[in-house]
Amino acid sequence: MSAIKVGHRVAKTISRRHRQRVAIHQLCVLDDHTLKDVGLRRGQIPVLVEALSNGTALPPVTITHPADNSLTAQDTWQVAANDNDLESGGVRSRILIVDDEPFDIDLLKRELELLGHDTISAANRQQAFELIDTQRCDVMLLDVGMSKMDGYAVLEYGRSSHLPVIVISALDDLDNAARCIELGAEDYLPKPFSSILLKARINATLEKKRLRDEVTQQLAFIREIFGKYVPESVAEAIVASKGTLKPTQTTATILYADIEAFTSIAEGMAPERVMQMLNEYFVAVIEPITRYGGIVNQFQGDAMLVTFNVPLEDPYHADNAIKAALEVQKVLKGRTFAGVSLRTRIGINTGEVIAGNVGSGDRINYTVHGDAVNLAARLEQLNKDYGTRVLIAGTTVAALKSTHPIDPLGEVEIRGKNAPVQIFRLVA
Repeated sequence: MSAIKVGHRVAKTISRRHRQRVAIHQLCVLDDHTLKDVGLRRGQIPVLVEALSNGTALPPVTITHPADNSLTAQDTWQVAANDNDLESGGVRSRILIVDDEPFDIDLLKRELELLGHDTISAANRQQAFELIDTQRCDVMLLDVGMSKMDGYAVLEYGRSSHLPVIVISALDDLDNAARCIELGAEDYLPKPFSSILLKARINATLEKKRLRDEVTQQLAFIREIFGKYVPESVAEAIVASKGTLKPTQTTATILYADIEAFTSIAEGMAPERVMQMLNEYFVAVIEPITRYGGIVNQFQGDAMLVTFNVPLEDPYHADNAIKAALEVQKVLKGRTFAGVSLRTRIGINTGEVIAGNVGSGDRINYTVHGDAVNLAARLEQLNKDYGTRVLIAGTTVAALKSTHPIDPLGEVEIRGKNAPVQIFRLVA
């Protein structure tokens, strides 16, 4: 047993009324058996309570605390020092207690409430799962050695929900503790537990959770900001790979879209209105593109380069590109952007591309290269010759898995291509 001093100037540790109430409660709830164990007499309690209430000094009182056998003789138990009463005005932490013994639940609730925490409790497995799923919890205190439920299953469920778990159990053998740690428990505390150790381990677990939450929020912020400059899926891949994306070669469907007569429209407008028009336009057309799995790889003035099947695999990439093009045309019909009606020409082609980072030094860009990209852009331009809105290459039609409203237009010579290209028009 360790000797624990209740300091001769207890008043210094109770500068807050909350701390006074805590200290008085701690003293008054001790029964005669416990008082004998800790070396106090019932007659000393009123003196201590009075001193705690009015702030007067006391002579030194030394007590022994049988549960604190892991502490040294120099450790000081400041009866009134409850430094977790959230004087700073912070959000109180909420701790989930999972135990099938009502007495143990009540004991932990009293301890935790004295330490300034809110508590909720579960007496069976289903209650525990429901509270983990529906309630905000910062830490779970769990007894795995319960007769009425599988504590290990609750531990695994809690960790799968990213809830820190401290195991408090009468099963104090090393194998059981090791198993709990392997299953993801943050810490292990044997019963009967020390109030001081319980407080220290809860505080340490809450601090680790706070740091993890900060890192998670920072990564989410990075992805959000980064995702405004590159496709969200690319941003996540770059963050996960610590900035390195290996070049990949794959089959992709490319959708290239451009606003018809944009130069003529923009030259008579103020710059601010041009930017407003483009922003409203991009918001409208990107929604169906994203909904069908398209990734806006580049903005080139008023044009967009959209990829399907890269960087995210999509077995229906050809079908989804056509569906997205059809939806874009529907979105634009009868609508204005900054007061201007816009029409968009689209070219769609399927073929081999190389995707990866290009650039130098601190300036790099994720993009796709290949003849399939160039052909999609050429098809977009060919719409002017055919009086169409959407032209589709034969390679895309060959990759379709379902039927779409398309008509064949025959073959056409494309600059840079050795053989004629079969093309189709989308009937909007």
